[in-house]
Amino acid sequence: MTDTKDAPATGAEPFPAAEIASLKAKTVAHVIHYRRKTYVTLPSEGYALLKRVRTLLRDGTTDLVPLVHRDGFVWLAVGPNIPIAVDEVETDNGESEKATLKRLGLR
Repeated sequence: MTDTKDAPATGAEPFPAAEIASLKAKTVAHVIHYRRKTYVTLPSEGYALLKRVRTLLRDGTTDLVPLVHRDGFVWLAVGPNIPIAVDEVETDNGESEKATLKRLGLR
């Protein structure tokens, strides 16, 4: 087994574009579980939340983070001692992205 940490860069991507394009599942929404509540949001909002949560947890700080979700807008207090979980929702086999979003109440 080789250690890839110190290996020279070969210019090859870890996941070639052709391999990614052949994947059928696509993230169409994020579900955020926070203090006995569940929020459903589009991927763009979910990824923005994830980025901010990672930064706060890495720094060990607590702050308010905005979240736009299907029912409106909320501020979430996010920090090391505040439990939060984020799930990605993907399309089911044979179901279109539009049908999945409609089922989740996002369209």
